[in-house]
Amino acid sequence: MGNSKARKSVANKSRVEQQDQVAYLGPIGTFSHLVAARRFNTDVQLVSRPDIASIFDFLIEFPTAQAVVPIENSSGGAIYDTVDLLIAHVGSIHVLEDISLDVRLALLGHQDTEIRRIYSHFVPLRHHRNWLSTNFPRAKVLPVNSTALAAQKASLLPHAAALASPDAAPLYGLHVLQFPIRPETANVTRFFVVGQRMRGKGANTKRWKTSAIFHLKNTCGSLHAFLGAFARNSVNLRMILSRPIPGSPESYVFMMEVDGFIEDPQVKKAFEKASKWCEKLDLLGSYPSRPRYTASKRAAK
Repeated sequence: MGNSKARKSVANKSRVEQQDQVAYLGPIGTFSHLVAARRFNTDVQLVSRPDIASIFDFLIEFPTAQAVVPIENSSGGAIYDTVDLLIAHVGSIHVLEDISLDVRLALLGHQDTEIRRIYSHFVPLRHHRNWLSTNFPRAKVLPVNSTALAAQKASLLPHAAALASPDAAPLYGLHVLQFPIRPETANVTRFFVVGQRMRGKGANTKRWKTSAIFHLKNTCGSLHAFLGAFARNSVNLRMILSRPIPGSPESYVFMMEVDGFIEDPQVKKAFEKASKWCEKLDLLGSYPSRPRYTASKRAAK
């Protein structure tokens, strides 16, 4: 009996692995889901995962799978859950593509009811703080793990609403009460497509970026010298951030992103020179940067 169940489990896993899979941060209706659905063909199996850690676990279990994960928001900054997991899985999980989304939010809720609670992810709540305080000064504002979860929660309470994608409204039986909600500043979220299998450079892709993880030597001026290698080779540094190393107080690992493909002569030379100031340097990937997506153009109704 036990052997039969084991064989069935292996067979089921084999069938799943035969189909192209793309994991995303769920539930259905998140902006990660929207980006994954737009980027990949309909014959790809989209797999919802409850958190970013479980997405990386999924990629380890299914080596041919890919995933869409948020990496940065223009107002909230870096998504450190993703950064830390990229660092933890360096060498096995690679960045394959860079996708940006111009986020446009809607107020979702129930018609003809007083709004007493408004749910959303903490970044949209911060981004639309003035709008919320002006239009709903008495409503309780409640952060949750995703905008789709906000819609899900709002659907269960008659006096609740959510700041979420308008595409989430029909998924959770809500109405689009207002769209778009205009923030004071632009709201753009960047996503990485990640997976175990690195890709070569495509002939038709004009814009490339390269990311790496590095540990500096503990010497005076090492960071200055490291960055100088890129400046001297005219390689534009787009992003650099540091993360503490667990179990090593006052020690840090860095993540960086530059313009260009790793085999471009200037980029290759810059990394070769910079690596002399590192204890360790690992490439996360060289990847194309796709044109920015716009969220939804759905009208309020």
